[in-house]
Amino acid sequence: MEAENIRTLRHNLGLTQEEFAHRLGITVATVNRWENGHNSPTRLARKALYDLASERGGPGPQLNTPSEG
Repeated sequence: MEAENIRTLRHNLGLTQEEFAHRLGITVATVNRWENGHNSPTRLARKALYDLASERGGPGPQLNTPSEG
């Protein structure tokens, strides 16, 4: 599940939702919606997630392909 993968990535990076949001340039509410499965990251946000994960030496999160655009 995408939401769980995002939460796991954040925990593996040792970041709070606030720190994670700041690193990605998004709001805490957005992180919360992602982690609770109410929303999914856009393509741009997915790239930021992969970049953040690889910056820390980890693999990118397993995310569903966005259906839009």
